[in-house]
Amino acid sequence: MKSSLVLIMVLSGLGFLPSSFSKFYIYVKQYMSWFNAQTYCRTQYTDLASVQNGQELSQLSQLIDSRLHVWIGLCPDPDSWRWSLQNPVYYGVGEIGFRLWAAGEPNEAYYHKACVAMGSSGEWVDLFCDSIYPFVCYDGTTGTFVFVNQAKSWINAQSYCRQNYTDLASVRNQADNDQLVMLASGNPWSTHIGLYRDSWKWSDGSSAPFTNWDPGVTPTAAYVDMCVASYQGKWINIACNAQMYFVCFVDLAMRKHVVRVVMKNNDSSVEMEELKDDILQKFAQALQDQGLTVDLHLGWVTLPNENVFYAAS
Repeated sequence: MKSSLVLIMVLSGLGFLPSSFSKFYIYVKQYMSWFNAQTYCRTQYTDLASVQNGQELSQLSQLIDSRLHVWIGLCPDPDSWRWSLQNPVYYGVGEIGFRLWAAGEPNEAYYHKACVAMGSSGEWVDLFCDSIYPFVCYDGTTGTFVFVNQAKSWINAQSYCRQNYTDLASVRNQADNDQLVMLASGNPWSTHIGLYRDSWKWSDGSSAPFTNWDPGVTPTAAYVDMCVASYQGKWINIACNAQMYFVCFVDLAMRKHVVRVVMKNNDSSVEMEELKDDILQKFAQALQDQGLTVDLHLGWVTLPNENVFYAAS
């Protein structure tokens, strides 16, 4: 049962039990690279630590030494292309995956964030998001595209479109692409469209809408051999082969565990079954001594003969 797993981890001095009782963090004080830490966490627990909200960030921050660089589970995902306009109603079957890459594109595989522009031929290229080009917006009110002949970065173009129209243009099919080519005709430069890649994800496969980047870090310009560590309460990207402590987690909502406790009885006159409640109380006291103050219920698994303990051969 869950409580047995929690008991062993906290007594080892490596764990933190969240009040929600769904995710359990384990601080592992062994130096490993990010990938070796990932393998360790997946073998011993669930995975490297993921953080989905402020409460989990607080739990993690209380557990680790903020003076050290400590691996967490955020890592690159170079294949995660998506449109700025996220409304699923706008896309028909298969349209969200429409692509018209030029030969050899996309080629910015070494960067976590890349943005897309359309050339005069109508084919697409990926580029740095701070590249300055005109752009095409989509106006959801009229259902039309609008060419904006102002040179802006992709991010600034996105902001402009969202403030004045609906969003940067999504290209759902060849007909949409042909419209954009006509609108941008005469433009000697490339034209920003709404496709981009922001490829951070958690090791357990979950998305990363919640982040806690250090203000001095530019994660969008990080190479794919960079992974993420917590340092002084913020996240930074560091070469994945660096040797650091790390944090694993156990998803208690998905996994149930029973832990066998081996005890030695040196007094044959003592009946262990009569002491089972006292033993649980001592376990509970040990948890309190480790600083665990949440409501925790421990219990024994009863054997078919209605006993808890049995004599080992």
